[in-house]
Amino acid sequence: MQLISRPVLPSPPESLSRLLREWGMAPVPLAPAAARLGAWLGWADAITISQLLTAPPGKAASEAARSEARCWAGGELELVRAQLASGFDNAALASGSEPEAEDATLPQLLAPYLQHVAQQQRTIASRITTFRAQLRARLANASDELARLAQLDEYVERALASPERRAMTGVAALLEMRARRHYDADRRRWRPRLWSDLQRVLRAELDQRLQPVLGLIEALGTSSPL
Repeated sequence: MQLISRPVLPSPPESLSRLLREWGMAPVPLAPAAARLGAWLGWADAITISQLLTAPPGKAASEAARSEARCWAGGELELVRAQLASGFDNAALASGSEPEAEDATLPQLLAPYLQHVAQQQRTIASRITTFRAQLRARLANASDELARLAQLDEYVERALASPERRAMTGVAALLEMRARRHYDADRRRWRPRLWSDLQRVLRAELDQRLQPVLGLIEALGTSSPL
């Protein structure tokens, strides 16, 4: 019997919240989502959102526009994922081949790694923000209901921008803690272990930031997205 070899598929990204809990960051008790969002929205935005949610149905969906948007979004999603994931790599940091001065402190040794993570976080945020705006424009052309969803997503994105930035700044402090743990355990092999941590957290952050985009894409195949 001939054996058929199957390609090895990459493992799915980890949940960012689960990864942070695994690393010892206790989850912060949160108020209900509606209450948190209400606190981050201005009164004018809240009024506009209320009007959007209570507006009567408008123009029916254009199946051609919806199909074209789904096709474009699927291809663009794979392109964005591939481009961002390829940027996570850095041959020098991955190999741990950078020379170490005898009197170098751990913060000095760690600096290139944190700079790499910060740069990738900025790139992820910028690229996905652009993709999300382009996707909203496609939704707006598909139907009045999808246009309302796109406008609602724009308000939510703006409201969550600052809290999201604050939350992601905590990643650097957590990585410093991980680096210290690896460094104290084995000063010869701490770099590869830290590099593995960096890859895990970047993949998890990418997946986290793509969740709203995936929701918009799913709405393109839903008869009643709101």
